This record gives sequence, C-alpha cells and structure tokens, in this order.
Amino acid sequence: MGKNFARPSNNRKLPNILNKKQLLALFEAMDDSHVFIGSFLALFCGLRISEVCNLKKTDIDLETEKVIVREGKGSKDRVVMLPTTMKPLLEKWFRLQTESEYVIATSFGNQYAPNILSLRFRNYLVKAGLSIKTFKTEIGQQRYAYSFHTLRHTYATYLLEKGVDLYYVQRSLGHVDIHTTQIYAYITNTDLQNKINKAFGKTKERTQRSENVRDPFQVLKLRFAHGEMSLEEFQERFETLTRLDATVDTLF
Repeated sequence: MGKNFARPSNNRKLPNILNKKQLLALFEAMDDSHVFIGSFLALFCGLRISEVCNLKKTDIDLETEKVIVREGKGSKDRVVMLPTTMKPLLEKWFRLQTESEYVIATSFGNQYAPNILSLRFRNYLVKAGLSIKTFKTEIGQQRYAYSFHTLRHTYATYLLEKGVDLYYVQRSLGHVDIHTTQIYAYITNTDLQNKINKAFGKTKERTQRSENVRDPFQVLKLRFAHGEMSLEEFQERFETLTRLDATVDTLF
C-alpha cells in the first residue's frame, strides 16, 4: 500500500505516497499520452490536477527550465523549477502535439477537465493494481489510497528525502503556511531507515537479472523496479535511450 498507508483518525493524517515500483507499474499501464504527460508533470513539478489542466505551452520555458503556474490555489501564481531530465520529453511532446495551446488536451484540442483527468488516472490505477479501497465517508463515498493528488505528495516527499530544504519545497508546492509542508517530514525516514539497517547489520542484496533480457529499455525498467538506481538516474538514462531510439515517436 505504498510507504505510508494512512487510515482515517482524529489525529494527524499522513498522505499516502507511491514507491518506485508502483510508479513504474502505473506509468507502464498508461496508453493515453496526454494522461501520461500530465501525470509526469504532476510527479516532477508537484502540480495539482487543476494546475496541470490549466497549464499552457507558453507557461513552460524550456530554456530557463521554469514552469509558471497561473492562478493556483488561492488564485496565486508561482514559479516551479523544471527538472532538466524532463526537457527532451517535453520538447518531443511539443513537436508532436500541435493542435492545442494547452500542454495536455482532449481529442478535440480542448482543455482537459480535472474530473475527466482524475477519472482516467483512476482507471490506470485499476489497470496497475493500485486501486485500493480505504474507507467510506459519512455520506457513503468510497475513498481510495491513491489518486492523482498522490503524485504531488510523492514529489514533496521525494524532494525532502533528497535533502531539499523545507522552505524550497514549500515554495514549489505553493503552500502559504510552512506547517502544511512539514507533514511530509514525518514520511521522509531515509536517514532513520539507513541507521536502523546499519544497527541490525542489514546489507542490501544485489538483485540478479535474467540474462535473456536484451531490450535495453526492459533492462533499465528492471533495474529501477529492483531499486538498483534512483528515480533521477532512471529518468536520465531512460531519456538518453529514448533519444537514441529512432522508433520512439510511435510511443507518443
């Protein structure tokens, strides 16, 4: 159920996040390129679903690696840094997707409605085996462990695990109060986990891969799923392979 599975209670509720293996399964399940790109932006830029749907191509500056989020929560604008590893993917996407001013759009070139994007994302959660029921609200609405917003939670947690200062995470997320951002500090336990493993003498076992796998993309995915490389390394190497593959245009 991910790194932290939060049950409803009267105390602090920790947001659920997706681990590396779950993310790989989720993105592999996506065959709608617009949902794929929108989900990538949410994961690597920490955007809300409405912010993804409102994002226009002119809001992304690939040269300065910045994304301008216009009229986010509270009708406030903010600037989010775009990871360098996303540039080749977006450059290709902009060349192929020319029918709309929006980064992601419907088949008619119109702006995506957040509820439609949410529904399609949920369908991919089902396809990836990640549609996990949690509880029902007082009015009988079924709640699930993961949703599109989980990508934003995963982004924030990942930054803190990588040592990014809480203040910069707050700015990226657009939180007015830093105490809202601090909840992610309760999930980031990498240092504690390493210390506990060291104390109990646990060593990381090297995962053996099948010698029959010859497809470099498959080898890369297996290494990522087995925890042999970081999310940053996976993204960088995947983009490198993508640029070398002359048939990659068919994927998008």
